[in-house]
Amino acid sequence: MILSIHAVVGGAIASLFPSHPVLVAVAAFASHFAIDAIPHWDYPLRAIRKPGAHNRLLADPKLFRDLALIGFDACAGLLIAIWLFATPATIGAIVLGAFAGMAPDPLQVVHSVFPKQPLTTLQRFHKWFHTKWRLRWPLGISSQALFAATVSWIVLTVG
Repeated sequence: MILSIHAVVGGAIASLFPSHPVLVAVAAFASHFAIDAIPHWDYPLRAIRKPGAHNRLLADPKLFRDLALIGFDACAGLLIAIWLFATPATIGAIVLGAFAGMAPDPLQVVHSVFPKQPLTTLQRFHKWFHTKWRLRWPLGISSQALFAATVSWIVLTVG
């Protein structure tokens, strides 16, 4: 899934129990793996040589393009989560949930540069959980948006 979907789902989870930050962080982090198991589309990252390979981050235009795309995606998801779920009293929990929901993906990048434990085990778990079925654009992004909208609607209606 793209980062913004993980952020919205993490924010939705956080809105259910905002006064329990440890539970928010754990549940939002775990949600990342659960929703990565759903077939989806991922945007291509140009600076990665080969998934799972040891990568060195070199300053080149591909890396800067990838960082801009990832940054936009993460910020958009964070802002949507705040807009949908935050109140002045819960904004900290919503931000925590959004970041925890996105965290496994940046940890993959950290692992590709520093392939050490416990990141190696987390990476293996992430790859095991991640769907092998890829959807094409635009179905893949539409299904993700529909999933995030459904989760948000359920949480806003029930919560």
